Amino acid sequence: MQKTHILLIHGTWCNGNNWGDFATELGQRGFIVHTPTLRHHGAPSESDSLANAAKVCKVGLLDYVSDLIALIDTMDSPPIVIGHSLGTLIAQLVAVRRPTQGLVLLGPAPAAGMFGMYPSMFLLWGRYVPQWLARKPMQPVSWQPWVQKVCNKQPYHLQKSYYDTLCAESGTVYFEMALWFLDRKKAAKVDFDAIKSPVLIITGSEDKCTVPQIGRAVAQKFGDQATYVELQGSDHMMTMGHYMPQTLATIDNWLADHCLCKETIRAKIFL
Repeated sequence: MQKTHILLIHGTWCNGNNWGDFATELGQRGFIVHTPTLRHHGAPSESDSLANAAKVCKVGLLDYVSDLIALIDTMDSPPIVIGHSLGTLIAQLVAVRRPTQGLVLLGPAPAAGMFGMYPSMFLLWGRYVPQWLARKPMQPVSWQPWVQKVCNKQPYHLQKSYYDTLCAESGTVYFEMALWFLDRKKAAKVDFDAIKSPVLIITGSEDKCTVPQIGRAVAQKFGDQATYVELQGSDHMMTMGHYMPQTLATIDNWLADHCLCKETIRAKIFL
């Protein structure tokens, strides 16, 4: 039996290793799991952070998309693509350009045309507007905003261990996404009609980084293709810690509903 590929696309400041137990769980379900690290990213303990920061600011959304398309083109069948945060926008841009079996968007970032500056988001992201305008690297947010706006429902040891892996992100990418109305290339524009696969959107009710309103707006764009689930009590980091089992159970149930993988057994956790 041919195994199904899953492509995991990480978010801002992160790297492929951050998927950790989430990727391991999917592998144990019988999937071939790919966890690439976006260009010029990497944990400070495993890469040259200063050199990466100098390079990443020159990278745009479509550079990330191009790298991931090259990976998909090596696969023997269309993958299920799962993105987290910024990775959800990249996942959608990839799905416009290559067939996918399904699309899972965890804590979605806004595409071009969507409002993305709700109060908690402005408090988190507004400090980076100068870097966006100047196309400079975005260093990881300081500790207090991290624990208050991103990782706000996780225990301290997970907040700290994850924080220690963060690296610089591209101000160019955020210029294209957050200031899309100034971007002549319209790099963050998603042709929703071009995506034919089913779509699962999962948000956390306590997500202050990309608030649930954005997930609902994305679900509306996909119409009947979309399934929207809001995890009560979860923050933005639904891929780890206490809420990871619920996230995986939601994905399991959705895969079973859409007959996307014969190996997948409906989860026994009912949400």
